[in-house]
Amino acid sequence: MNEPPDSEVRVHPVWARVLAVFWTLMSLSVAAVAISSDLIGRPLWWADEERWSTPILYSLGLVLLVPSAVSTVMSLLRSPRAHWSAWLVAVELAVLALIDRHDSPGSAVVLGALAAAAAFAGVATLSSRSRSGARVHV
Repeated sequence: MNEPPDSEVRVHPVWARVLAVFWTLMSLSVAAVAISSDLIGRPLWWADEERWSTPILYSLGLVLLVPSAVSTVMSLLRSPRAHWSAWLVAVELAVLALIDRHDSPGSAVVLGALAAAAAFAGVATLSSRSRSGARVHV
């Protein structure tokens, strides 16, 4: 049974905005963890100024923050697959937390908490989907 294209399952418009704000704050949180861990002298492996040159440091920062930006855009576009980008960010942050658990344990705990929040955001994104052609009563 083919459904018309206007009834495609998409993220609810209100949730799309909430998730876009969440992903923006997530990006800022990861940057804050990286900066604060560097200030206290226990930098994250990808934010270590002594280990990496400046261009590589900026490249690593961009590579690790781009998935959150992609999640923001996918949320704003109400993509039906926005939950996959959320779970990608959750896995990425969990891996970063595992890598940094010995060199920067406090930052690893915070990254682990952010990974859990990203996973819950993926569940929220999946649960917030509705048919775009359906009337929503608010």
